[in-house]
Amino acid sequence: MVEFANRGYRSLGIAKAEGDGKDGVTKWEMLGLLPLFDPPRHDTAQTIKNCRVQGIEVKMVTGDHLLIGKETARQLEMGTEMYPSDTLIQAKNGHPEFLHGYANILDMAEKCNGFAEVFPEHKYEIVKILQDGNHVVGMTGDGVNDAPALKKADVGIAVAGATDAARGAADIVLTEEGLSTINSAVLGARKIFQRMTTYSKYTVAVTFRICFTFGLITVIYNWYFPTILIVVMAVFNDGAMIALSKDKCVPSKLPNSWNLKNIFLMGIVYGLYLTLSSWCLYHVAQKSSWFEDAFNLQSLDDRPASLQAWCSAWIQGPAFPSVDGNQDNVSICAYPGYYETYNADYGGACDTQVWVC
Repeated sequence: MVEFANRGYRSLGIAKAEGDGKDGVTKWEMLGLLPLFDPPRHDTAQTIKNCRVQGIEVKMVTGDHLLIGKETARQLEMGTEMYPSDTLIQAKNGHPEFLHGYANILDMAEKCNGFAEVFPEHKYEIVKILQDGNHVVGMTGDGVNDAPALKKADVGIAVAGATDAARGAADIVLTEEGLSTINSAVLGARKIFQRMTTYSKYTVAVTFRICFTFGLITVIYNWYFPTILIVVMAVFNDGAMIALSKDKCVPSKLPNSWNLKNIFLMGIVYGLYLTLSSWCLYHVAQKSSWFEDAFNLQSLDDRPASLQAWCSAWIQGPAFPSVDGNQDNVSICAYPGYYETYNADYGGACDTQVWVC
């Protein structure tokens, strides 16, 4: 049996006895051992390698004999530093000689490659020990005995063909054979996390930009904030947020975690940059004639000298049609009723030809 176990085989003993056993002296005769081999799937070793590349440590927790567990772990290149469940329980109960040189029970659970000959309560206990060490723990299983550990784990994964109890306790249920789907799920989840992080930074930056840009411009320049501008900005911001859901991103090589300090810091830095760019745009558009000179666009220059010149040209210029056929006579003062009103309101502006805007 030990030889079979060292080769990864389970052993089933076959024996026979004469009679029906009612006399209490029935003698059994051993006929032989039947080796049973349940090899790992062809893709399991690669799946474990991919998990390690992604920063996920994989451990074997099996109910098989320790020798069978070690041979299976050797085939999967997981390492053979495994211990029976009794060693774990004795070490947890305060017997340091069972720690095998480890500092404590958490150190043992973190650094060894797995445990064998475990019962359902042992699987649950292993998950709890790792969680108490601030680890995010995932657990795979398929049987009723795996249900408590699947429920306790942060991510319980029921493999294809699992019992109803395991499916009910798990967070994820695989519908295809094998564990390679887990790698795809990890990569997909990390991409989603990257997009969520980008969305958070974008939201902080845009909020900072809107509050500071329009707050400063309103206070410093006494600028009127049009209501329609809020609607336009909301629509365009929503469009940018929708685009973030399809943003091309590279999944991280290590597990992610929320870093709110980094998110707010980066958001504020981006927000300051956007605030500066918005202020520069406002200053160029409303405190200079650059757009008018460079692109022949309508001027938004609101400096007093520019407004005075524009108003004078508008009042006198061809914006008003001639009332007597003489295109030179297009001043607002030429219109009946305007002469008296404008002259009275603006101190004889029509007579002095000093236009007040």
